[in-house]
Amino acid sequence: MLTKSQKEKIVDDLAKKFAEEKIVIFSKIHKIPLQRLDDLRRKLKKIGAELKIAKKTLMKRAVEIAGLALDPKKLEGEVGIIFGYENQVETAKIIQKFKKENDTLQILAGLLDKKIISGADVVALAKLPSREQLLAMLAGTLVAPIRNLLNVFQGNQRKLVVVLTKIKDKK
Repeated sequence: MLTKSQKEKIVDDLAKKFAEEKIVIFSKIHKIPLQRLDDLRRKLKKIGAELKIAKKTLMKRAVEIAGLALDPKKLEGEVGIIFGYENQVETAKIIQKFKKENDTLQILAGLLDKKIISGADVVALAKLPSREQLLAMLAGTLVAPIRNLLNVFQGNQRKLVVVLTKIKDKK
């Protein structure tokens, strides 16, 4: 059993994490083996995220200290909190992939830039392309008009060559 000072330390730690986060994902982790949770923790650590598990009463106090409008007590089951500090989309993708491998994991809700989002919104965020893919798509979009203009100019030159060749063949 935790002492009062240990509980206060947990609440303070969680409140700091809520303040630092870029994304927070609340998930139901009931009946997931510890070995799989450790694997998830390792994957999250690689991208600058982490999984924390605490009692809902402690979570509620931390959320109140952080000034967020979410009540963790309304979330069902054992709740794990995934804090993403660097890349929101990558964190959501890892959780979504883990969810596919473990049917018992449920994404309950999330916080994105201090705003509450639903579990469905977290899944939609996970389906977004990565930052690199989005930048590549943007570069392709920016280059397309120039490429099309070049094709138009080359098309006129080709047509001129074809016409000159036909005139040459007739003579």
